Amino acid sequence: MPSDPESILYLSTFGNFRWGGQKSLFYLVTRLDRQKYRPYVLLPTDEDFAQALRQLKIPVIIQDIPPIRLSSLHNNITALYKLSIVIKRFNIKLIHTDGPRNTLYAGFVALLKRIPIVFHVRASDQDRLDRIIYRFSDRIILVANALRHRFNWIENEEKFITVYNGVDIKQFDLGLSSVHILEKKKSDDPDRSLSIVCIGRIEPSKGQIFLIEACRHLYDRQIPFHLIFAGDIVNTEYLSECEHQAQNLGINDRVTFTGHLENILEVLNRTDVFVLPSLSEAFSRAIIEAMAMGKPVIATAIGGTAEAVEDGKSGFVVPPKDHEKLAERLIELAKNEKLRRQFGAAARKRVEDLFTIEKNVQKIEQIYQEILECNNH
Repeated sequence: MPSDPESILYLSTFGNFRWGGQKSLFYLVTRLDRQKYRPYVLLPTDEDFAQALRQLKIPVIIQDIPPIRLSSLHNNITALYKLSIVIKRFNIKLIHTDGPRNTLYAGFVALLKRIPIVFHVRASDQDRLDRIIYRFSDRIILVANALRHRFNWIENEEKFITVYNGVDIKQFDLGLSSVHILEKKKSDDPDRSLSIVCIGRIEPSKGQIFLIEACRHLYDRQIPFHLIFAGDIVNTEYLSECEHQAQNLGINDRVTFTGHLENILEVLNRTDVFVLPSLSEAFSRAIIEAMAMGKPVIATAIGGTAEAVEDGKSGFVVPPKDHEKLAERLIELAKNEKLRRQFGAAARKRVEDLFTIEKNVQKIEQIYQEILECNNH
């Protein structure tokens, strides 16, 4: 007789459904083997992420995880108590976290209840809580090998495992099937503007201003282009700085900030070159989505970017903040449609080989199985 599925509690740092970490979590919990695992998702706020999960009948718990402060010790203890109630109520056998704070809370409760914890590291920067939550965690999933440096004070590799983010490759098939027709029609017009797209939140760490400065070189070379920035505007001061720089360089009529877009696949489908000029990144979902659509990518050498993009094969990897090198690579792709096609095909193949959601879920389920079997003995 088959055993009942094991209940897993997922803690998400954010409640919105616009950012890469939450999308990765969504794809994971909606594709788990329900014969083996029963997911529950705890979110700090009741937003679109909760709605998307509920539509697929995945239980959602809304509970804030407040900052740890002596001045709010009562709130901290209350949150710990509520979390312990959730774990008892749903008979949770494993907790999967995605941030230092929620791992710290989960760690205290799990220690008392002897429940294992999987900490999913989706950020490359070290955190002041890392040394504590390392001890709480039974396994630590890194979204790229490069993130191992975050725990460079640990020599033992036993807890660490790299599992790349995955995309649903089928979502990109429709766009891919029409991309060659679309490019052929565009290429008939010698004056057609090169479509350059950057997807990400509008904030300094995403480095959009360096892409604007790089595009000045295209303008100087009289290469027609249209630069599109798609993503939440989370820093209006930085947005103004970018717009002012575009105006100073005389290219403001070629630069568009769209804000958040729902039809991002359509935008990618009409893209000639995808660029991510970030100054800080773990393993960008936007990059592998562009690659899945068969687009050449130019990205900065930070985090796990070089693990996603093979420099000179599926795109180019350039130094961060180096707008001249970025411009050089942009010009190279702008002038060579054959190279764009070649890189795009290689990018799609790389996603199929390494970055599918099926591979992502399979590896994480294997981690669950190993931990639970060990914990049950």
